[in-house]
Amino acid sequence: MKTMRDSGFTLVELMVTVAIIAILASISLMGYEYTMQKMRRADAKTALTTLANQQERFFTECNYYASTMAGVRDCGADENAGVLGMPDTSNDGHYNLAVVPGAITGACSGGGGAFTCGYTATATPLGVQAPDGQFRMDSMGRQEWDKDNLGAWKSWNYEK
Repeated sequence: MKTMRDSGFTLVELMVTVAIIAILASISLMGYEYTMQKMRRADAKTALTTLANQQERFFTECNYYASTMAGVRDCGADENAGVLGMPDTSNDGHYNLAVVPGAITGACSGGGGAFTCGYTATATPLGVQAPDGQFRMDSMGRQEWDKDNLGAWKSWNYEK
């Protein structure tokens, strides 16, 4: 003969099951958030690499690096007026991009005066990525990340 006890779950069994599901869900959520953060960081790296490629292309066309990001691509009258013709946000919109022309390795000279011989491009986080720190890349190929916005720049391959 069946009793009532054989036909269901006790409250304790149900609570243990709910607790296990909650623990598993919290672990998977943390993993999801970490993965999304890394994907957004990849957005910054891709944007800076694209910007660097465009700067090198601009240099071959105009003999100096562009000093402005957005607008119609144009060499301008001199090295202070060059427009790269690129949006100032990353493809996915998680980072604001900026470029600063100037000498990276000391004084440079060009034919007849000042010559923009380098640049530094930065990606500043926006929105949910805001506390993540800046990325930067320069014309010498250095790729750095200031994880905590404290000026402690490290190679961006060091993501810890």
